[in-house]
Amino acid sequence: SSFFNLEFYRLIQVEISFKLKGVGLQTIHARELPDCYAFQNTVTLDFQITFNNRAHSGKIKIYFDSDTDIQECKDWHIFNSVLQKNTQYILVFDGFVILSCLASLILCTRSIILAWRLQKRFVTFFLEKYKRRVCYADRLEFLNGWYVLVIISDLMTIIGSILKMEIKAKNLTSYDVCSILLGTSTLFVWVGVIRYLGYFQTYNVLILTMQASLPKVLRFCCCAGMIYLGYTFCGWIVLGPYHEK
Repeated sequence: SSFFNLEFYRLIQVEISFKLKGVGLQTIHARELPDCYAFQNTVTLDFQITFNNRAHSGKIKIYFDSDTDIQECKDWHIFNSVLQKNTQYILVFDGFVILSCLASLILCTRSIILAWRLQKRFVTFFLEKYKRRVCYADRLEFLNGWYVLVIISDLMTIIGSILKMEIKAKNLTSYDVCSILLGTSTLFVWVGVIRYLGYFQTYNVLILTMQASLPKVLRFCCCAGMIYLGYTFCGWIVLGPYHEK
């Protein structure tokens, strides 16, 4: 108060800028090194004061802008050999997953290319032998949908694993993109396991029934999906402000 004197009735605008730096320490169970955070905060207070001789009341508007930057710690002060070994093991496992998915991707792509070539040979043979064109539905018989599902799953797993390794190395913070890719690829992998049940006679009947009824089920899902979308948007609007995501 000795060096700062503010006449409130003359105040128009105040802008306060400051920086906060902190280190968020993780527990050992999280198996992560500490993250450094730098906050650039700017608080702008715009006072619009209406003065009269009776009430002396004012109307205040406050604007707050915060920019967060996650940086890598330059000086490490935590030493734990077990923690570093576990991190290395996880990175090695991620690399093994990427190599396995890459091999699967190459083999499935090769099978689809060979099937496409066989389909072209069949169309040419049918046209020369019987003077008729093969319909589009018969051409799709050469395309194995399971291979397409495996290719999509492998691509998402490879990209998600690379993002996971970069996040582990503190180079990226794309947690949501990584979780979406890995989660969706896991779903496709478990759906692809169904094809192996087709080698059993009892389960093969169920799989053929599912394939035959798939178009009707998709049409039903399109109609019922409108209700689910409305329910989702309602929950998003009503409950969204109360959740940090």
